[in-house]
Amino acid sequence: MFPGLPTASLTLTNLFSSPFHFSVPCYQRPYSWTTVEAGQLLEDILAAAGLGGVAGAEEQDYFLGTILLLDGSGSDLPKARERDPRLFEIIDGQQRLVTLAMLAAVLRDLGTERWRWGARNRLDQLIVADSAATKQHGIKFRIEVSAREQAFLETCVQTRGACLSAPTAEALSDAEERLLKVRDHFVHELSSLDEADRRRLADYLCDQCHFVVVLTRDIDRAHRLFTVLNERGRALQRNDILKAELLKSIPEERLAEALEKWDNAAQLLGPKFETFFSHVFTIYGRGDTKIIAGVRRTIREVGGAEAFLNEVVCPLSKAYDTVLRAADVNLNIDPDARRYLVYLGRLPEGDWAPAAILAVHQYADDPERATMLLKEIDRLVHLLRVLCLGTGKRVRRLANVVQLVKSRAPVLPGEGPLALTRDEIRNIGYHLRSMYRRDAQVCKQLLLRLNDELTRSTTVLDPKDYSVEHVLPQRPGATSEWRRWFADAEEREACTESLGNLVAVTQKQNDRARNQEFYRKREIYRGTVDDPPVLAITRDVVDANVWRAAEIRAREAKLLGLMRDIWGIEIAGMQGARSDVAQNATLRRLG
Repeated sequence: MFPGLPTASLTLTNLFSSPFHFSVPCYQRPYSWTTVEAGQLLEDILAAAGLGGVAGAEEQDYFLGTILLLDGSGSDLPKARERDPRLFEIIDGQQRLVTLAMLAAVLRDLGTERWRWGARNRLDQLIVADSAATKQHGIKFRIEVSAREQAFLETCVQTRGACLSAPTAEALSDAEERLLKVRDHFVHELSSLDEADRRRLADYLCDQCHFVVVLTRDIDRAHRLFTVLNERGRALQRNDILKAELLKSIPEERLAEALEKWDNAAQLLGPKFETFFSHVFTIYGRGDTKIIAGVRRTIREVGGAEAFLNEVVCPLSKAYDTVLRAADVNLNIDPDARRYLVYLGRLPEGDWAPAAILAVHQYADDPERATMLLKEIDRLVHLLRVLCLGTGKRVRRLANVVQLVKSRAPVLPGEGPLALTRDEIRNIGYHLRSMYRRDAQVCKQLLLRLNDELTRSTTVLDPKDYSVEHVLPQRPGATSEWRRWFADAEEREACTESLGNLVAVTQKQNDRARNQEFYRKREIYRGTVDDPPVLAITRDVVDANVWRAAEIRAREAKLLGLMRDIWGIEIAGMQGARSDVAQNATLRRLG
């Protein structure tokens, strides 16, 4: 399975004893398992040990999966009885190894004095580093993680008795919180076992739980094995690999500073840090499927790892944070720029975010220019959605905008890659005749965008809180007033799908309105004390006395006028098309 790589099957005792000592390299993300993954691992081991409540269910051996270790010295896996300590980097398997070390520590600390020279001492030897390793490598425990996590792990887990103590730090990082919760989960679950069963579990864990250990001497080859080796853990993400590529070429004397900058950017963006790099690759014209090759090429193009960190990661992560937090009133940005970023933030960010990030970053010292570009990006993105273009086509259009922003070339609104053709504007008008039927999500986004224009302010709305409702129902009852108001089926269908007939309400209001008569719908739209305030986009319907073709056409004209004011497009032919329908219906009624 792993040609050319040293491989061995080792029990936990073999692995957690001389000469093995482990470190988690700086490019690995922090501890990420929760009580779900750790709890499942404990349940599996208890069941395999015959302690899961099923008599006679003990398994002879339990396989813990494959782990991948990196040894830059070029040596093979240690031979039997080799005593000289060696330090291995954990490339794949960090979550399982750290979790098992915690499990051993909890079992040790729950042991009584009668364990002292037996299982308890044996478990302690799995956790504590050999004295020679302490002298040579300066480590105290067999597994050591990143500096901050290691201090917590040592204080709350690895030191004898620490598993039964409370943490002294007032504020814990996310990783420390997860470590603490897993530790406490183990304490709770294992405390319910009697002492004999805990000793039995300790012996089973040490002697009958096996890993397949694979050793590699090259980090690139290690990354290629991740998808094969990741049994229980979560594979390294793109930013983890990028971190490895970045840090390995930075001189040691500047490594700590570089790592701090990286970690600051990661902390700033949190779970969006992974997404950030997909936007970075778009900005730099990279759609690489071979991640490491793409990373290396990008780093080389910007002038090396430190330039990439200082000129790309740090400033663009700050710009992305601005894009993500635009609605935060404490964020000091131009009010108009904030407005356009809030509008964009309601849309999926895959296509528009790289252009917005670059505009915020590149024109930080020219807010007027940045705001103009954000306004044009907002315009183009919304109109491309109304055009119902697929993701690929939208991405390509926005990639041209990215190149325009990067070039710093002078451009006027609606020119170059920001422009729409006459055919595209004509198609927008065609789509608006039945926007909901074409794409309900785009229709909702359009209504919310028009709502902001009606209020002349930026409202912080979550699209998930609203749905689109047809005032004139799609399927009115056979005896309803709607049938009298819209006797002609062709006119009724055209009016039903008209933009002028659509409102944005909550899903609860939508469910209540359904096929109700207009007077009843109007009351539902007004809402109760439990409903949010009526949106401006819905207010004119609530204020209307009747809802017939004339009211729908007038409201459609009003909304199209708003689109003209916002985006500078004249939707021709729609009113004519509605008039033709109405005229044909009249002629049919006259015989």
